Amino acid sequence: MSHSTTPSNAGTPSPETSFVAQGKTHLVLWGMAEEYLEQARSLCFVATAQSGSQPGWRARHQDLVLCAIKCLVACVSIESPSMTQLDKAKSRLRLAQVLFEETESLDRAEEEVSKAIIIADSIQGSSALEIQLRLYELQTQIYIETKRFRLAKNTLRIASAEAAKQELHCWTYQFCFFKARVHFMMDDVAGSLTTLNQGAALADQQGDFDIKMAFWIVAGQYSLMLSKWIQAMFYLQKMAPHMGVAELLDFTIPTASPTEDGTTLLPAALPSPVVLDMPQELDRQQCQSQQLRVFFLILYIFCMIRSGHVEKTLFALTALHGALDGTRPRDTDELQGVFRVFLKNRIDNSPQGRQQASPQQHNPAPLPYVCIRWMTFSQVYCLTYLLSGICSKADMTQPMKSQQFLVEGIKVVDREFSVNDYATSTIYVRRNQRWFSLLLMAMLLHLTDVYLVKFELDNAQETLLKATYWAQVCGVWDLFKWRISLTVAMMLHLGSRLEEAMDWYNICLSHTESHHQDSEGYEAKTLALINIGFIFSGERYYNHQRIVAEAKARHAVLQSANVRCALHILDGVTNEGLIPARQHLHESLKTSGNLMNTQLRSLSLMLLGSFYKDAHDAQAEKMLAAGFTHAAKTHNQIIAAATGFTLKDLYLQTSKGIKASEQAQRNKAFLDEVDRTFQSRVLDPLLNDSDNSNNNGSSNSNHNMPLISAAYHENKHTQ
Repeated sequence: MSHSTTPSNAGTPSPETSFVAQGKTHLVLWGMAEEYLEQARSLCFVATAQSGSQPGWRARHQDLVLCAIKCLVACVSIESPSMTQLDKAKSRLRLAQVLFEETESLDRAEEEVSKAIIIADSIQGSSALEIQLRLYELQTQIYIETKRFRLAKNTLRIASAEAAKQELHCWTYQFCFFKARVHFMMDDVAGSLTTLNQGAALADQQGDFDIKMAFWIVAGQYSLMLSKWIQAMFYLQKMAPHMGVAELLDFTIPTASPTEDGTTLLPAALPSPVVLDMPQELDRQQCQSQQLRVFFLILYIFCMIRSGHVEKTLFALTALHGALDGTRPRDTDELQGVFRVFLKNRIDNSPQGRQQASPQQHNPAPLPYVCIRWMTFSQVYCLTYLLSGICSKADMTQPMKSQQFLVEGIKVVDREFSVNDYATSTIYVRRNQRWFSLLLMAMLLHLTDVYLVKFELDNAQETLLKATYWAQVCGVWDLFKWRISLTVAMMLHLGSRLEEAMDWYNICLSHTESHHQDSEGYEAKTLALINIGFIFSGERYYNHQRIVAEAKARHAVLQSANVRCALHILDGVTNEGLIPARQHLHESLKTSGNLMNTQLRSLSLMLLGSFYKDAHDAQAEKMLAAGFTHAAKTHNQIIAAATGFTLKDLYLQTSKGIKASEQAQRNKAFLDEVDRTFQSRVLDPLLNDSDNSNNNGSSNSNHNMPLISAAYHENKHTQ
């Protein structure tokens, strides 16, 4: 502290010296702590925004944070007559905030919060009210972080009552978000939605429109996490007119799904807490928060992908890319996912105004905004890569588009895991490790699908091995082994190794899941049933009808437009009646076109053409020729080979020898590629133990191979 002493050539003492002389050393310590933290935050922001510009920044960042903590520890330790009880409560609150936000010392942070609450409770009057509410907020965050949800509920009940009593609506909103989160984490879905709707009703009453949108977005997000897609789309319909994207307005909630016997499966009724009182005339007020628009678009894209509104998905994806460009983080808070939703009495949003309104100042005033912590900017950025890859995956007219999105996204997530140089703060990266693990696994498995569609089995195998490695390293193997087993089965199925494929499909079917907790496993099992139905579609001794019925029943619970299309194709293949079979295939052709799913469209054209050929229908040539051209254009090697062979056979049957010869020449490249792949038995290394796979070129792949067979051996052991 020598730099704070009186300079020898100064005629008047510095402010620091004056404060010390007056016994207000705590103010000097406060100022020093905030200066260190500001330097740390600036260093962190620059290093994140300009990667590679600050080598070794993390060590310097930790040193600065440690210096700030030491200043605050000294502040709470000193005894000074000029330090009031309110000062003591503030200093312990600030110390607890830094410990919670910048370190993993949760016990110490909780201890400081408890001491500060005792001090604040002893202060007469309302001067400590704001500090008390901040303390309750931080205490709740600590309880949530340590999964002590009942204690969190108790704290929120006390805090909410106090905020409501004083009509501090900004705090009521804040505590509503926390209460909804706690209810959700305790599997109390009704309680969570009720709390969110109460918050939205209060925001509507107070004219805080953006806050109402925030409550609806969270309600939609929770619905999506529980695989309640219709419920999520209910909230989307409420929000869409206010998000400034006109192309997204015209969509409806699916209301019914026809079954094979002509009856109708109605979706589960929305729980009563979801129904909101809305005015008859649609309020066209627009949401002002760019961050809320980003989260709305992410929610919208997820729901539209599943429901099959592909054109609207692409509109929303373009809007999301544009919105991200307009929401670049302006400070470290926004980089870490904390953004401000302002209330109806807006304040200056300039950097100076934001600094003056910072909730971390020592003399807090009632908040004119609500701070919401959602995903970090890095998480949103990575998630957008995944969504872009998924949206591009079905359309193989541009085969590299989806692959490029997913490969780049995997690189970004890899950096999050490896060095953390691109993270806002290492503590937040560690707290978000599981989220990044799930995201990385989704990217790898979707990339494997892309390679399978392109018939690049070597790349598909390599990517799948990487997925199994990461599943083990990140501790999510039990969650993803069913999806990995399904992918192995599909690769073997693609290679016509049907007995081995059946073994792996049965592994996937052995998964006992609840789709609310494990939608990946639930859908993997549904797809396994559909693919088994395809394998045994021509075997009348096998009860394929039971398999198809079970797949349909599961799909009715957790619906997906692409799965629905696959079920139509399966019905077309397994139905003994020619007319119903054609009807199902025509429906799959229509649906696949709407979905822009080029693989299912090629398959539908091939099967329709085959049916027309067997029925000697004049449309056979048209269907098969269109199917061959479509499959060739979209790099679908196997369907192109199969369709071309059937088309050549049709030309021979109809005495069109020249056309048959020309078609045989077109088929040759596809047939040679398929034969080469099958004869090389490229899939063998995928199933070999590491002792028998030393001739594989990749040592990394050899290291990962035992993980692939883990599900198989585990299943055999349990049987």
